[in-house]
Amino acid sequence: MIRNIIILFFLLFVFGCDSNRIYEKNLEIDNKSWSLADAKVFETEIKDTNTVFNILINIRHTSSYSFSNLWMFVHTTSPNSIITSDTVQVAIANPSGKWLGSRGLADIWNVQAKLKSIRFTQQGAYSFEIEQAMRYGEFAEMKTLNDIVDVGLRIEKQDKKDYD
Repeated sequence: MIRNIIILFFLLFVFGCDSNRIYEKNLEIDNKSWSLADAKVFETEIKDTNTVFNILINIRHTSSYSFSNLWMFVHTTSPNSIITSDTVQVAIANPSGKWLGSRGLADIWNVQAKLKSIRFTQQGAYSFEIEQAMRYGEFAEMKTLNDIVDVGLRIEKQDKKDYD
């Protein structure tokens, strides 16, 4: 009984502290090897068309990740089936090679990058598809990208102090 009460308070504390979050989901990359064909899809219902939201990308990688950045394509499908595409580069390490973000368990690093701020124009179901877009050299596609553990999407209300 006491154990259940402690767990309940812990869950309320954890989820109650993030009042700006309206959606967050992370999807595991099988075998830490992200294939070009393995686009990650996130679906959510948007009801608020008055608020400005930040859309953020969550990346979890190992200390063995071979690059200082990660290029991705993000395709957003609105309720009326209009698709917009963004190309995003997430900095994983600084120029001297030091990992950015926060260290998780063992050799896992967590990086969160802002994709954009947006005011959704329609209520309804939105779909976000994220695919890796890394290249070797100038044009050669990287069939698989190793040492990426998870990819996620977060949508949060933008703080009024962050408005441009």
